[in-house]
Amino acid sequence: MFVGIVGPSCSGKHEVMNLLATMYQFTRLHLRSSLLRKNLQSGHSEEQKLHTQRGQTRMEFDTIEAMLDHVTLNWMDHFVTCDVNSVEGIAILRKRPFFLLLSVESPMMTRFRRSVARCEGQGLDALTLEEFVEQTDASLYNAPTSHLAIASCSSPSFIPSIFLDGTPQLEQHTAITASSPSSNTDKMTTSSGGSTPSIPDQEPAALSPVQFFNSPPYKLLSMSDLSILNHYSNVSCLRTAIEGLDITNPDLLRPSWDSYFMYLANLAARRSNCMKRRVGCVLVREKRVIATGYNGTPKNLTNCNEGGCLRCNQATPCGKGLDRCLCMHAEENALLEAGRERVGKESTIYCNTCPCLGCAIKIVQVGVSEVVYSESYGMDDLTAEVFRNAGVVLRQHATPGIKLDQSNP
Repeated sequence: MFVGIVGPSCSGKHEVMNLLATMYQFTRLHLRSSLLRKNLQSGHSEEQKLHTQRGQTRMEFDTIEAMLDHVTLNWMDHFVTCDVNSVEGIAILRKRPFFLLLSVESPMMTRFRRSVARCEGQGLDALTLEEFVEQTDASLYNAPTSHLAIASCSSPSFIPSIFLDGTPQLEQHTAITASSPSSNTDKMTTSSGGSTPSIPDQEPAALSPVQFFNSPPYKLLSMSDLSILNHYSNVSCLRTAIEGLDITNPDLLRPSWDSYFMYLANLAARRSNCMKRRVGCVLVREKRVIATGYNGTPKNLTNCNEGGCLRCNQATPCGKGLDRCLCMHAEENALLEAGRERVGKESTIYCNTCPCLGCAIKIVQVGVSEVVYSESYGMDDLTAEVFRNAGVVLRQHATPGIKLDQSNP
């Protein structure tokens, strides 16, 4: 598994990375350019001290591609990085089946207090709240493209907005360039314990000027697969929240059959035109999809969301006026599409909502053996009794907290 972490300044991305290394033995991966910039800000000795305290193994690379090549060759191990700062970089990593993007978010005032504490700890002048808000908004929503000399960083009062997180969110032109696997050995350094991080033989002045071309963090946040709210004031609470993510669950990377078919049911529900509820289902036999269905008015009738069903468009309470409803249920549509002959024995129906009593009777009649649902409905007890008497297995399945829709780069 390879976890990339993104988030706004002072949200606690690096603390989450260190906790993953401590709790689940993730290896921390860095781009050398990011480490060098961090050393320019806080001093090499401070970074070495921090690394000695953490004590976890880390690896350094020149490019995202070199980092990805190493993970690909060792994909059964766990890796984590905070150096994924562009849509292009995420697009490169997301092509692999072992990559997961985690966003770390935190309230504005919490992040401001962390910024003040960080500056005080480094002997720097802290930003005012107004300055912090302005610079955070600029770094969160704007994509700087102009050149900026960083020589003035030596001034204690100068803290670029892009530096608020402790690791500057900028990349050099070489950060996303092609690199052959054969050259990765020369571009990678491993260090653990108190060993000194490898820093390129280059004077800091050689980095000036550099060009900012990273994507605004808000775009990266929208691309995340999982998210965590870090509003905690102590590490133990954050650790508990990370445990709740169950981030090492393989279902997050490659869905189980139950999750896979439930995702398809949720996708089918997007086609629903019923004004009351979006419902979708998938009829499966021997792990093969036989038919799908979603709720809405029958063909050749006006869609429910266009006024085709008066009962649904009049906001009638759940369970009332069903004799006036013209909408076909998702389960009904799937069963009609498949036909009794294709359903056969040992078939399973996945539905994002527990079937109603009427659909339960039809499911029993066509010979479905198992019903798997995600969300409850108002008739669950009656439906469960029908299935129990008919010998149909009914169970609930909760898919992992991964997002169904992925934002396009």
